[in-house]
Amino acid sequence: EAPWDAPDADAPAAAISLPAPRMTEPDYVRQIDAIRGLIRDGELYQVNFTQPLDVGFQGDPATLYRRIAARNPVAHAAYIQDDDRTVLSFSPELFVRRDGPRLTTRPMKGTAPRHADPAEDERLGQELLASDKNRAENLMIVDLLRNDLGRLAEPGSVKVDALFSLERYPTVWTMTSTVSATAPQASLSDVLHALFPCGSITGAPKVAAMRRIRQMETAPRGLYCGSIGWLAPDGDFSLNVAIRTLVLDQHGHGVYSVGGGIVYDSDPASEWQECHWKARILRA
Repeated sequence: EAPWDAPDADAPAAAISLPAPRMTEPDYVRQIDAIRGLIRDGELYQVNFTQPLDVGFQGDPATLYRRIAARNPVAHAAYIQDDDRTVLSFSPELFVRRDGPRLTTRPMKGTAPRHADPAEDERLGQELLASDKNRAENLMIVDLLRNDLGRLAEPGSVKVDALFSLERYPTVWTMTSTVSATAPQASLSDVLHALFPCGSITGAPKVAAMRRIRQMETAPRGLYCGSIGWLAPDGDFSLNVAIRTLVLDQHGHGVYSVGGGIVYDSDPASEWQECHWKARILRA
């Protein structure tokens, strides 16, 4: 039985507690205000600030994975079990894919909650699509990835194939753009050297944002915001951005981290709420 198959009635039990933030909301707000100050001072344009949530877990990780994946289908999910941890990734975000000579990346920036009422749900999606703040956040990362791809690409081949596409998932709306380039000579190592980590989970400028992330976040990210994927014998590959990713240890403890892009116009209370939207899949 594959770990992504929906569990049947005879599947082993699996239970997970509600996620508990390690940061209080006042502490989170102070950090967001500090980031906004750095942006105001010209050091940064955007920072993807994240925080870990702790969960308790009992039972079979594969059953939990199947249960969540069945209710929250995404294109870039993964299940990995090794000696001391199990990784359950429900990522909707493509980091980079190679199809022959073409490289494609699909950064996600901009999130809104889903709603049970169809009219209100549609309004929330259209409000996200029209949001100047979220468009600016998305465009900054599109420009960053265009620059990163340009290090590898044939001259004139970097294209923005889609800008500000609205995508629907069971718990959130997201705004996604698509950038591609022709780079027939670039190896996987070359691509990772030029693009990793994905700009959507760092901010801009990338190196300055990463430096501040290391200083300001409460714990190392680990696999979260890294990448999981596959590599084919012909050199094609597809790598996700390891967001919406739960890491379980052997002692009943798990970590599920959440975050979002912070720009000068960010409202700390809204950003705190967005973190909770992104944890809703664990209730499934």
